[in-house]
Amino acid sequence: MAIVGAGIVGLATARALAEERPDLQIAVCDKEPAIARHQTGNNSGVIHAGLYYRPGSLKARLTQSGRAELIEFCRQHGVRHDICGKVVVATEPDELAQLDTKG
Repeated sequence: MAIVGAGIVGLATARALAEERPDLQIAVCDKEPAIARHQTGNNSGVIHAGLYYRPGSLKARLTQSGRAELIEFCRQHGVRHDICGKVVVATEPDELAQLDTKG
């Protein structure tokens, strides 16, 4: 089996397939000489919490569960990460009520 793209989605797909089907031979192909040379390698480096998604929405729930899975993966595999938090500030009066919302 061949997977095209050595970014986060391609590599995560290859990993999931390898775990589910250890007998499967998998090749990950990319036009670049190293992994994560495009979007994956140029992202913000933040483990997102789903803060800006509607509380309870599928996107918020998936972001929260993905965050928990990523942190657990990092802990299991010794990948350095920092849980530093985030300061959210209202810049308009109508945003003040949203600061009290818990998601």
